[in-house]
Amino acid sequence: MFVMFIIMLDVLEILANNKTMKIIALIFAVFSILGFSNCQKDELPETINNGKSWRFAVVGDTHVTINSDTIKEMIPFFLQDSIDFILLCGDIVEGGKMTTSSELEMELKMWQDIFQPLYDNGIGVYPIRGNHEDDANDDITVWNKIFSGSNALPQNGPAGETNQTYSFNHKNAFFIGLDNYINIHRVDQEWLNQQLENNSNPHVFVFGHEAAFKVFHSDCLDDFQTERDIFWKSLTDAGVRTYFCGHDHFFDVAQIDDGDGNSDNDIYQCVVGGGGGWLMSRYNYNGANSNYLPNGLFHRMEHGYVLVEICGETLTDLDVTITWKERNSNISNSDIVYSPTDNIIKYKASSYRK
Repeated sequence: MFVMFIIMLDVLEILANNKTMKIIALIFAVFSILGFSNCQKDELPETINNGKSWRFAVVGDTHVTINSDTIKEMIPFFLQDSIDFILLCGDIVEGGKMTTSSELEMELKMWQDIFQPLYDNGIGVYPIRGNHEDDANDDITVWNKIFSGSNALPQNGPAGETNQTYSFNHKNAFFIGLDNYINIHRVDQEWLNQQLENNSNPHVFVFGHEAAFKVFHSDCLDDFQTERDIFWKSLTDAGVRTYFCGHDHFFDVAQIDDGDGNSDNDIYQCVVGGGGGWLMSRYNYNGANSNYLPNGLFHRMEHGYVLVEICGETLTDLDVTITWKERNSNISNSDIVYSPTDNIIKYKASSYRK
């Protein structure tokens, strides 16, 4: 900028014939440079650093066991992203069938140790169970033991699902975490209806472990098609625009067309299962789709997570940006980095409500 200042002075000095004109030229140059600087600043995208917008991250299927390098790699990037909290879409540990209660407890403790930097920095941590937790011995007892005290989850879930299903508000957004295994492949619809009805925030995000519309796993919410359709319509009627899930180990986004000709009330099914489990190569939207049409937008068979940014904290700040951050190597030094990609969803929170 200094070089530009000198060049501009030289040009203007040539045009100026007297002292007064030189002074005017100097003033003109200064204001021109300030104008250039402000223009550049205005062209920068809105970020968390302006004190207005805010962020959260989402990832699933971290599958923590003795060797869990992938999710460990992500932790510094969560911190760098200045997130307020993180949603974890199930299968947070390896667990699984034949896993004893003591083994499950050990893995959940390892998982909490990995996430301790987030806890220590006041970043909210909101996990739900997946099938790998559900399959372990005495899993709910162990889950409630680990997620207790200062690490307890919101205690407002339906009877029989406290500390597994829950909701919470944050700034101008409402979040609902759904357990899919107390009543397998289903949700507590009556409780969910009440939560959606009582919400007054413009942004609503729902997260579970299983996809509502099949992508890889055939065992998902469409195993009970009628109940899935009721569930999905309740989200549409409440103005929900994004449903996060895992179960499938990759990143996949489909916009679920409900056939009403209004794309502004279609919901994005966002599979974020790249938290550390083995990656899955096949995918297809060939499940029990009823009258819905899943339109695939993005698919990446790689580890990573999504970063969600809300443009502001007020009820009129409606812009949402969802960015897939993918694991890759830094070309200059081969370090692992989680970089933003062009797999981006942008929308305005819907004012549509039934």
